[in-house]
Amino acid sequence: LVPVGKISVFHLRNYLTKEKERGISDSTLDGIRQVLSAYFGWLQKEGLIKNDPTLNLQPIKIAKKVRKPYSTVDIRKLEDGCTTDRDKAIISILLSTGCRISEVCSMNKEDVDLVSKEILVIGKGNKERTIFINDVTVMFLKRYLASRHDDYPALFVGKNTDRLHPGGIRKMLHIVADKVDVENAHPHRFRRTLATSLINHGL
Repeated sequence: LVPVGKISVFHLRNYLTKEKERGISDSTLDGIRQVLSAYFGWLQKEGLIKNDPTLNLQPIKIAKKVRKPYSTVDIRKLEDGCTTDRDKAIISILLSTGCRISEVCSMNKEDVDLVSKEILVIGKGNKERTIFINDVTVMFLKRYLASRHDDYPALFVGKNTDRLHPGGIRKMLHIVADKVDVENAHPHRFRRTLATSLINHGL
């Protein structure tokens, strides 16, 4: 073991290299580097060591993951895999509007105008905005709302609650995706899918 005061940047680089060889990811390794930097910085500040060996330890480059949008086939599978009009409406809204799931969960029935095809959304910072939905989404919403026999104000409700929560949408999506064999299914991919579609159409 090397005394703390004798540890050099060479020792730290050697340690990180061995961890990488053990299969530790770059993001985890950079997290370790940050912890070491904070620790040795504190030691130097307290006068317990003369030099901070992490000053010459460069950040570990982390390869950015390219998150692909859903393919047309993926979307069709997810739509066909839904067993309720509620789930079909949720997926349709996510796909056609790019809303965050937190925004979808905060929607109330009174916020929806199926004639003008508009929904009032409360976004980040409690800022209101109006989104527009397509005919398919309107169809699913009409079917879903017609099946509701409660007085809950929330647009989407769960089995044991008056308002569906983001965790409920994630769980629903994972269940449907597993059933129809769609990999890496998560709500944010709908936002990326919409953005990609708009770019491809020159919008």
